[in-house]
Amino acid sequence: MGKSSLLVRTVREAINAGKQIAFLDFQFFDKATLTNPDLFYRQFCQLVGDELGVEDRVEEFWAKQQGNSIRATNYMQLHILKSVDSPITLAMDEVESVFDIPFRSDFFSMLRGWHNNRSMKPLWRKLDLVMVTSTEPYQLIENLNLSPFNVGQTLELRDFGLPQVKELNQRHGTPLNNAEEERLFTYLNGHPYLTRKALYLVANNQLTPSEFFKTASDSRGPFGDHLRHHLFRLQSRVELIEGMKRVIRSQSCPDESIFFRLEGAGLVRREGRVVVPRCRLYEGYFGEHL
Repeated sequence: MGKSSLLVRTVREAINAGKQIAFLDFQFFDKATLTNPDLFYRQFCQLVGDELGVEDRVEEFWAKQQGNSIRATNYMQLHILKSVDSPITLAMDEVESVFDIPFRSDFFSMLRGWHNNRSMKPLWRKLDLVMVTSTEPYQLIENLNLSPFNVGQTLELRDFGLPQVKELNQRHGTPLNNAEEERLFTYLNGHPYLTRKALYLVANNQLTPSEFFKTASDSRGPFGDHLRHHLFRLQSRVELIEGMKRVIRSQSCPDESIFFRLEGAGLVRREGRVVVPRCRLYEGYFGEHL
């Protein structure tokens, strides 16, 4: 969707506004860290401090008999915020990497607490939080009143319209003619990542337009990794598989919770009163493999 690009632009504006940046990419946390809360919170605090050039005092704060969220909050308040003179933007990318950890609610509740502290404690007003995710997280937070995702400002990235697809085609040197542009838009419904990749492959002569349309839905075609990723995510969730099959067969999804989860995963969309796959590529691929 271009979410990381959006984050880069946001960080650039924060720097221009005189803020110091702590950038964390959660996909670099290894599996051992993501399954051990003590290790995760320690590394989280160490990385924030490293990004800001602050002395590492994690072991000192972790020597106290407290919960990890309290230790991390004290570390932020009593050490990092007091050590850095300028305002701070904590920019977090690939936040969905944390959605499946067993202590996710505690972690996100802590971030919600940091946000709330900004209205009550002057020191915390130095801190801005920016989180980027490719999926809707609210289904994974048990208590919405403790979620950081329903406060602050949400920027939702949308699919391209046909004029934007045409402009993007022009920026790639017009590898597609008018009919092929419209066919691409009809097939992908303006999905930003897939549209961009399709144009890149054709513009760089890795595929002809006809080869692209012929192989696009193949498991080993140009979108194979992307399609298999979504298929594997569905495999362990029977209720989502049944919901997706119903959308494909009857253009309906009576269970709103299932609809919002499928929509949040980027697989379906509402079109008037019916629910349809997000694009024809998904309809064909998942219709065959589910």
